[in-house]
Amino acid sequence: MLQLPGADDARAAPVRPARPGALSIWVASPDEPRPCLIADLVARVAERHHLRASVYWPAPADWAALNVHPADVTAGPPEPLDVAVAPGDGPAGCPAHRMRPGEVRKPIPDLTGLDPLALRLALLQHPYRAGADLTPDDLEACDKVLRGWRGLVSHWALSPSKPMCARYTGDFLGALDDDLDTPAALGTLSALAADPVISDGSKFETFAHLDRFLGLDLAREVGR
Repeated sequence: MLQLPGADDARAAPVRPARPGALSIWVASPDEPRPCLIADLVARVAERHHLRASVYWPAPADWAALNVHPADVTAGPPEPLDVAVAPGDGPAGCPAHRMRPGEVRKPIPDLTGLDPLALRLALLQHPYRAGADLTPDDLEACDKVLRGWRGLVSHWALSPSKPMCARYTGDFLGALDDDLDTPAALGTLSALAADPVISDGSKFETFAHLDRFLGLDLAREVGR
C-alpha cells in the first residue's frame, strides 16, 4: 500500500482516498519541476493500486519534456483533497497527506545537448524531501546513465522473453510505496542490471515494466 506523510508532516501513513477509487493531488508551485515530478510519481504509483489519480495546479505549466503528465488548472485545491505537494508552510488546502519538496538550491543547469530526462533522473536520485544542488556534471552523468540503461534494454530485448524477476520487482515497488523512496528504487534497478544470474529476457521485462513508474523511456532504443 502506498504510504505518504500525514497533513502535519507526521510519519508516513497508508493513503486512503476520501472518494473510493479516486485520488486527488494538488501542486502548489507548478512553475517548478520538482513538485510537478513528485505529483506525477504519486499518480503513477497510485494507479498501480487501482486508483484513478487526478492532478491539479493553479496555473498552466508544461513539463512534457520531463514526461510529467498534464494536470487540470483550478483556482484552488479541490475538496476533498487527498495529497498536496507544497513547499514550506504555504497554503495547500486541507489535504490528508502533505508532501514538502526539498529545495533545488541552485538554478538548474542548461540541458542543451542532453536528454531532458536527465533532469528527471537527477531529481529521482535524491529523496524528495531533501535539498538538491544540481551541477552540469550531475546532469551529464545522468544523461550517460540513461544512454547506458537504454543500450542494455535494447540488447536484452533481443533475448527470449522471461518472466519478470519477482524479488527485484517487489523491492522496487516496495521502495516507491514507502514514501516515494526513489533512490532505493533506482538502486534496485542498478543491482538488477549487474546481476549475472538473472537472464537478459527477465531483465528486459522487468526494466520495461518498472519504467512505467519512473518515466525515463528506458525502452526507447528497442528495435532501432
